[in-house]
Amino acid sequence: MTDLRPYQKASNRFEQLSLRDLLEARDQYHIHLMRHPNVVATAIGRYRIRKEEGWPSDRGASKPVTGERTLVNSEVRPYSWPAVLVFVERWEDADAFGGKDGQYDPDQMVPRTLYLPDGREVPVCVIAAPREARTDIQVPPIRYPLNNIGGGYPVIADVQGQVHMATIACLVGDGHKVYALTNRHVAGDMGEIVYAMLGGKQTRIGVSSGKQLTRLPFAELYPGWPGRDTFVNLDIGLVEVDDLASWTAQIRDIGTMEPMADFSVDNLSLALIGCHVRGYGAASGVMLGEIHGLFYRYKSQGGFEYVADLFVGPRSAGRGRGKAQPAFATHPGDSGTLWLLEPIDPGKDSPKYLPLAMQWGQNTFGARQRTGAQTYVLATLLSRVCSLLTVDPIRDWNLDQPDTWGAVGHFAIAARTEAALSGAFGKLTKLIENNRQIIGHTDETILTDDFKGMGAADFVPLADVPDFYWKHGRQGASRGSEGPNHFADMDQPGPGGQTLLDLSKVPAGIDPDRWNQFYDTVTDLLTGERISAEHRGLLPFRVWQIFDAMVTFVGAGDHARFLCAAGVLAHYIGDACQPLHISYLHDGDPEQPTTRTVHHRNGTTEDVNESLGKGVHSAYEDEMVNAFRSEILDALRRTPKKAKRSEYVANGLKAAQATIALMRDTFGAIPPARIVQFFVGLPKGKSGRAEAMWGEFGKDTIDVMRDGAHLLAVLWESAWSLGKGEETIRSVAVLTEDEAMRICADADFLPSLTIDRIGTTLVRPGG
Repeated sequence: MTDLRPYQKASNRFEQLSLRDLLEARDQYHIHLMRHPNVVATAIGRYRIRKEEGWPSDRGASKPVTGERTLVNSEVRPYSWPAVLVFVERWEDADAFGGKDGQYDPDQMVPRTLYLPDGREVPVCVIAAPREARTDIQVPPIRYPLNNIGGGYPVIADVQGQVHMATIACLVGDGHKVYALTNRHVAGDMGEIVYAMLGGKQTRIGVSSGKQLTRLPFAELYPGWPGRDTFVNLDIGLVEVDDLASWTAQIRDIGTMEPMADFSVDNLSLALIGCHVRGYGAASGVMLGEIHGLFYRYKSQGGFEYVADLFVGPRSAGRGRGKAQPAFATHPGDSGTLWLLEPIDPGKDSPKYLPLAMQWGQNTFGARQRTGAQTYVLATLLSRVCSLLTVDPIRDWNLDQPDTWGAVGHFAIAARTEAALSGAFGKLTKLIENNRQIIGHTDETILTDDFKGMGAADFVPLADVPDFYWKHGRQGASRGSEGPNHFADMDQPGPGGQTLLDLSKVPAGIDPDRWNQFYDTVTDLLTGERISAEHRGLLPFRVWQIFDAMVTFVGAGDHARFLCAAGVLAHYIGDACQPLHISYLHDGDPEQPTTRTVHHRNGTTEDVNESLGKGVHSAYEDEMVNAFRSEILDALRRTPKKAKRSEYVANGLKAAQATIALMRDTFGAIPPARIVQFFVGLPKGKSGRAEAMWGEFGKDTIDVMRDGAHLLAVLWESAWSLGKGEETIRSVAVLTEDEAMRICADADFLPSLTIDRIGTTLVRPGG
C-alpha cells in the first residue's frame, strides 16, 4: 500500500475521536439535525477557525472570535479538532434562540455537541452556507488537443439533441481492454458513441462501456461504518477506446501520475482534512484545492440520504503559507476531473502527485461578506471506483508522445536559419541574433523538452505559434480558420489526373480562386464527400500573405511585427519541406482503404474505414524526428546553405512560387508513397520503428530540412531588402515574451483565412 504520510497532515492532541466515531455521532443525531429547516448539509471534518482569530502562542490560546462563520471567513488549521460540520442556510447568533420576544425556541438551535453512547463528546461546527444557483466567475475558453488526448481533456456526447461535455480523468485497464474514465452522464448507456475534438475536428474516440456506476449503498462501499439509508453518489462511466495510438497516460499540465492513493475503512482518516489537491478540468483548467470535508451529505430524498466522499474547495492561507492563495472555481464540463494529492514538502525533485478522487459534481455557496458565490467540488475516491469496476489506472502509455506534429522539426529549422543568412544585412542579422529565443528554442531545450502543454502556456516561441497558439492553443488566441494554412495536398489527382503541382507550373495557376475551383472537382477518397473549407489547404498562399506583410512592416520601420511575421513564417516553411504535410498520403493511402473491425462489449461490431498505413504521419514526423533530434541539429549546423542575392524573390507571388518549388523538391527527395509503403512493411508496434525509418529516410530528411532553412533565410532577406530595412529599421532590440504574444494575439495580425477569402489580402504583382 502506498505510503501516504508525505501527503497527509500530522495528528494533533484532539485526535482521540476517529472518523468512525464522527460518522456514528452524525448517524445517531441525523434526524435531529436534518429536521431543522435551516440545515442544508452535513459533513465530517475538523473544526473551522475564523481567519480573524489569532494563532495559539506560548502564552496560551488567543481570544476566540464570534459571529457568523462561513466557508470563506474560516479555515482548517493544524490544531483544528475533529468535528461534525453542519451547513445552515442562515446564521443566527446563539442568544437569539433565548430572546425575550420568544421568537426562537432553544430546541431549534443546532446543538454544539453530540454524544456517543459511551459519553464521549463530539463537537459540532456550524457554517453559514446559503446555496447559490450560479457564480459570476467567468469560464475560460475550452482548449482542445491537437492529436493527443488524455486526462484533463474534454469528451463530448450528443444526448437528445444536446451536446454534453465532461472531462477525462485518466486511462484505466482491466487486463484485456483499455478505457477512458469519465462521468456516466456523458458517456451514456452501453454502446453510445463518444467524441472528442482532435485537430479542430469532432472525432469519434470510442463507445460507452457496460461497466459503469451510478450510486451504491454507503454500507456496501464502507462496510462496518455507520450510514443508515445512505447512498454514495458515483456517476462513473468508462469509454472503450477505439485507437490507443491517439492517447497518453499523462494528465494535462500535471504529467505522469504516481500509484493510486488506495483508501478503505482500514486507513481512511481525518488526516485528509486540509490536504492540498489539484486537478485539471476541461472547463476550468488547473484547479488548486484543499479537502474541506469527508462524506459530505448534500441531499435528502424519499427517506434516503446522499453523500459525496470528498468536499473540496479553495485553499486556506494558514501560517507560513502567505496570505495569497490561488483563486478556486469549478464549472460545468469539469465533471470527471481526476484530483491528485500533493505532497506536503515536494523538495527539490519534481512534485509527485497521487491519484485520489474523481469529480462528479459541485455545490455553490454564497456569503454575506460580499465575497461572491464560491464553488466547491464533490468527488468520489478513485480507489473505491477502481475496485468496483475491477480496473487499474494506467500510468505509462505514450508518455513521450508530443502534443502536436513536428514541433521538433519546426524548432530545428528556426534554430538553423540564422546560420543560413548571408550576412549581407547587418541589422537583420543582429535582430535575428538578439531574438533567437523569441523565434525558437535553444538546442538544449530542443534536445530535452517534449513541448507538452505549450498550447496553454503564456509564451510560445514564434516558430510554433501557428500550432500551439493559433490552431488550438492559448485562451483567446485560437483561430477557427488556421488549420488549412498548414498544408496543401499538392499531389492529389483531380479529373484527368491533374494535381495542384501541375496547376502551379505557371504563375497563372498560383491563384486561390483557381485552387478553390480545383477543390470543387475532387472528393474525400475515404468518404466520397466534397472537401470542406477546413480541408482545402492553402500553404503557398499563407507564405505569400506573410511575405507581403513582412515587406510592409520593414518599410514602416516596425521591427517588432516584422520579427513576429518572420518567426511564424518558419512554421509554414517547415510544413512545406515535410513530405507528409504536403501530400494527400499524409496519414496513409486513402486509395487503398482498409477496414478495421471494432468490437463492443455489448457483442456488436462496427467496421471503420481508414487509409492503408494510418499512423505513418506521427511515426515519421514525431517518433523518428524526435528520436534523432540530436543528429538533425548536428547535421544542419555543419552544412548550412547560405542565402544568395541572386535567389531573392521580388514579391509575394514569387515567394509562393519558391515555396511550391521547395514542395516539388521535397517530393523528389522523399516520395510520400515510399514512406507509406515502408511504414506498412514494418512489424506491428513501436519497438524499433523510429530506428528503421531513420535508417531509410534520415539523410533525405536532413536534406529537405536544410532546404527549408535555406528558403526561409532567402525570404527573410528578400523582404528586408524590398523594405529597405537597413535604412528604415531603427531598433534591433530584444522583444519581450509579452510583446511577442501580444502581437500574435491580435486577430488582425496575419489573419487566418480560408482559401475563398485569402485572395483579398494578397498583393498582386503590378497591382
